[in-house]
Amino acid sequence: MLKNLALPFSSSSSSSSTLPSLFLPISSFLSKPTPNFSKPFFQSNFSIKPISPFPKTHRPISSKPPSMNLLNKLGFGSKPSPELSAIAQGPDDDIPAPGQQFAQFGAGCFWGVELGFQRVPGVTKTEVGYTQGHVHNPSYEDVCTGQTYHSEVVRVQYDPKECSYESLLDAFWARHDPTTVNRQGNDVGTQYRSGIYFYTPEQEKAARESMERHQKTLNRKIVTEILPAKKFYRAEEYHQQYLEKGGRFGFKQSAAKGCNDPIRCYG
Repeated sequence: MLKNLALPFSSSSSSSSTLPSLFLPISSFLSKPTPNFSKPFFQSNFSIKPISPFPKTHRPISSKPPSMNLLNKLGFGSKPSPELSAIAQGPDDDIPAPGQQFAQFGAGCFWGVELGFQRVPGVTKTEVGYTQGHVHNPSYEDVCTGQTYHSEVVRVQYDPKECSYESLLDAFWARHDPTTVNRQGNDVGTQYRSGIYFYTPEQEKAARESMERHQKTLNRKIVTEILPAKKFYRAEEYHQQYLEKGGRFGFKQSAAKGCNDPIRCYG
């Protein structure tokens, strides 16, 4: 019945001759699509991104797909076969400053580990880098594949008159969990393994005795490797003193000697 009804289109004329042109059937309104007001009238191809006040200091992401599986990353499964480099497997031939000594430690991601050693009185210099691997002059991306077998380490230069090697070992044990294989927290991979890399027989002896003492305080077996220090490859500059300079989120952390502030591992 609605189709037979008509609505006045205009009230300006009453002539029956013009009635068809002045009245429209209601069916003409019903046949038109109902507008959808839930959608915007227009769409923009542009979006406004929030502006971050912090520097972009994220670790770089390689454009190459990772050529490893989880077992490789954990240090199990098939072993990679890169060409062995005699230089990479050789000793660390760098020379510390006069009256100073070197020590090397691997305890997971080297950012937080370095800041921990920066705070130790008697430490005069710290550098982060890669060692114990099979490839000469590796990049961060190379190490992250898990196939070069490098460890992320901190090389500490210290004054033995002001800082004993034993105090460095104490800082090392306090900084990480030495019972997890190739892992520290959410960081998983052979590059995050626990290790003490000695330069002298005296350092080796002190390291092994310290590990025996520390083992008595733990319920799980320590998996820390104790090996001679090998060639040290200094990491890219943006990794150096990373947390002191602001880290990932731009919040600088104190490297003052004796500082006990909690260390935020990624900034």
